[in-house]
Amino acid sequence: KHFISRFRNGVLVEFDYDGYHLRLIADKVGYEFPKGSVHEYMAKLYGVDYDEAKGLSFQYLYGYIPDEIAENIKYFDKVRKYTDQLWKDFKSKDFIESDIYKRQIKGNDFNANKLFNYYIQLLETESNVLVIKDVRKLMGKYKSKLVLYSYDSFLFDMHIDDGLPLLTEIKEVLERGKYPVKAAWGNNYDELADITEKF
Repeated sequence: KHFISRFRNGVLVEFDYDGYHLRLIADKVGYEFPKGSVHEYMAKLYGVDYDEAKGLSFQYLYGYIPDEIAENIKYFDKVRKYTDQLWKDFKSKDFIESDIYKRQIKGNDFNANKLFNYYIQLLETESNVLVIKDVRKLMGKYKSKLVLYSYDSFLFDMHIDDGLPLLTEIKEVLERGKYPVKAAWGNNYDELADITEKF
C-alpha cells in the first residue's frame, strides 16, 4: 500500500502476461494455443479448475513431465522432445546458446530439466529486454514512467493526462501480436482492479 503514484491524480497500472512461459516455449516447439487464456485451455485438458491447472502446468514445465501427460497433451509431448534435444546439444558442445543474445549456458551440474529451466528463464529475460527497449522508446512522448519489471509483469506510474492512448500503445508493445496481457490499475500497488475489458 505504500507504493503510490508520484503524480497528483496519478495511478499505478500493471500489465501482466497470460501464461507467458508456456507461450514462449510454445513458439519454440511449434505449438499454437487457441485464443483466450492458456491456463483455462490447459484446465480443460487436465480436467481441473484454473488454479490447479496453473500449478500443474508449471510443475510439468519446470519439473518432470509424466508419460501419461506427454502422451495425452501434445504441448507437453513437444516440450519433452525439445528438452531432450537441448540436452543432446548441451552434451555434445558442453554449452547451449540463448536465442537472442547468444549467451552461453554452461556448467557441469546440469541435468536435462535443470538446463531447460535455465533456458526458459534466460529466454524470458532476453525477450523482456527487447520489450523494455521498445517501451522506453514509447514512453519518451509521455509523462508516465515504467517503474517496475517483475518476470512476467510491468508496472507503470501513469500520469492521468496520458490516458487511454498510452495504455493502448503499451499493450500493443508488450503483446507483440502474440503474448496477451491483462491490465489492472489502482491508487496503490496493493489494490489494483482489473481493467482488461476496457481495451
